[in-house]
Amino acid sequence: MNRVALIADLHGNLPALEALEQDLNRRGLREIWCLGDIVGKGPSSPETFDWAMAHCSVVLRGNWDEGIGRKLFPADQFYYDQLGPERMKKLIELPQEHHTVIGGKRVRLLHGRPIMPSLVSAHDSIDKLMWLFRPDFDIVGYADIHHPELRPFRDGKIIFSIGSVGNSLSSLPCVQYSILSWEENGAADITYCFVPYDNARAVRDAEAVELPRRDAWSPDVNTGVYGRAKKQS
Repeated sequence: MNRVALIADLHGNLPALEALEQDLNRRGLREIWCLGDIVGKGPSSPETFDWAMAHCSVVLRGNWDEGIGRKLFPADQFYYDQLGPERMKKLIELPQEHHTVIGGKRVRLLHGRPIMPSLVSAHDSIDKLMWLFRPDFDIVGYADIHHPELRPFRDGKIIFSIGSVGNSLSSLPCVQYSILSWEENGAADITYCFVPYDNARAVRDAEAVELPRRDAWSPDVNTGVYGRAKKQS
């Protein structure tokens, strides 16, 4: 059976990343695809950036990667200074999508925004979701909403979100990621993984630096409840 770990939204959370790495090693998962947002929000963006670039055979560009890489928001100067020009350049060179065929199914993987105009739930109306399958995709996988969802359709199509490694927002403040497994005959499985990590250390790491919007980071990592204004998600 073929297996790939799908991860996203590392968001500068080093304790969460270390717990992820331990779990990947425990499961013997060597193929890792990252669906974006490897930087921003948390205090350890250089570490999460470098790890993703070293360990993932696919790394996509998320909305935070885009915003920081292009210096779109002056309030994010902290991250610009942390990452430096070489990493910033690599951020905006990352692709926005990855297309592949798994078990005979055509798969589209993306972060979400900036391709999606806004946050999308897998349980939104069919009219709001069907454009993601065009022209001929059978499966769509994405991140961005920071919690896992899966929805099959009657025509056999599937859309799913993979959860967040460093900033889970489903009242379950742990590492979340997915494993996509498939046989060449077309049988496929999506497994959701939930891994505890040292949340208190993630808060202490933020308190040790001048992290932007630090007062929102602590409830994010401690409770899994959204601590930021919607426009800054």
